[in-house]
Amino acid sequence: MRVTRYTNEATSSLTRAAIQGPTLIEQTYTLILDGICAGRLQPGERLNQDELAARMNVSRQPVGQAMSILKSQGFVRDAGRRGLIVAPIEQDFFRTIYELREAIDPMAARLTAERGADEGIAAGEQLVAKGRQAIESGSVQDLVAADMEFHLWICRLAGNPLLVETVSHYWNHLRRAMGEVLRPTQYREQTWEEHEAIFRAIAARDTKAAEECALRHVKGAAERVVASLTLPKRERGLG
Repeated sequence: MRVTRYTNEATSSLTRAAIQGPTLIEQTYTLILDGICAGRLQPGERLNQDELAARMNVSRQPVGQAMSILKSQGFVRDAGRRGLIVAPIEQDFFRTIYELREAIDPMAARLTAERGADEGIAAGEQLVAKGRQAIESGSVQDLVAADMEFHLWICRLAGNPLLVETVSHYWNHLRRAMGEVLRPTQYREQTWEEHEAIFRAIAARDTKAAEECALRHVKGAAERVVASLTLPKRERGLG
């Protein structure tokens, strides 16, 4: 069961009608994960399994199993007598993710510029436009989805299936980080200017420029994540 896959259909509320079907645990997992990544379930918040089950109109069992998966992935943490809580967003952890991205993202951009099929590369322009539309809408959820979609497009088009498999391990953690970064408005335009620069280099089949733009982007993104996580909650739009 590939519960780690990213879904672009982030829910607008954790409350849902009755979930039915053979993938009940996976759907329950996705609902809770989306709540965590979107900030509806905030870092340090206590997770009452009975309350979650009632809100999602499911039994306690799938919630408990979903929690076990989320705990193993680092999204949920045991807090002793408080029970399970949403794991804090820790700077050191995200530094390690971005150190890995400094190696992966430039390689993916270079390979995409070198190997990507013309029709696949042409689709990138639509993704850039989608990001611009998300800026205009002001929706953090849409911005995060567009950001994730753009980077997945590069990884998939690079022609190396191990790239997608590698990034899938930390993809949802990045969703949490990007949600924190894109709540303040000052980083939104810069992020998509950098995405557009990567796309233009790929479309021009300029492997060196694609690699350099991707590295510059990921280094800047790392700085923005760390800077955002040092802001008080009120400045991040969290309270």
